Amino acid sequence: MTQRKETVTTAKTGTREGFTLIELLIVVSIISILSSIAIPQYARYRKGAQDNAAQAAYHAIAMSQEAYFTEQGTYIADYSSLAQRGGLIKDANVYYGTLSIYYNTSSNIPGYKFAVRHRAEGSTTYLFDSASQGSTVKTTSTPLTASTW
Repeated sequence: MTQRKETVTTAKTGTREGFTLIELLIVVSIISILSSIAIPQYARYRKGAQDNAAQAAYHAIAMSQEAYFTEQGTYIADYSSLAQRGGLIKDANVYYGTLSIYYNTSSNIPGYKFAVRHRAEGSTTYLFDSASQGSTVKTTSTPLTASTW
């Protein structure tokens, strides 16, 4: 797009060069339209990255617990013990909810539950229960505890 400058003659200063008001309005309109598209896309990108960080922590905890169980026949009851074993590198931006160990009396199998989510407002919460071998995903702003289930 070529820029067009108009020469305006005034009584006091002689000639003056500049853009017309219409040209400036068109430029502002284009910038507004581009911003209205880019800002929501960026917000979605950030939320996806935050959820990916929580999912990475989620998988690291589950894998560390299962590796420890394979070696020792029991699960670890706290995150710091997982980190000391080298199986978990805690991310400062991820909130780690309560890690609970339980014993299923009907099947005589120990189990564990935990929840993780990114610290950003409105992030997705990932809940894990080893008995079901899977997760429940929910969006919440409440504190993460074993009673969140």
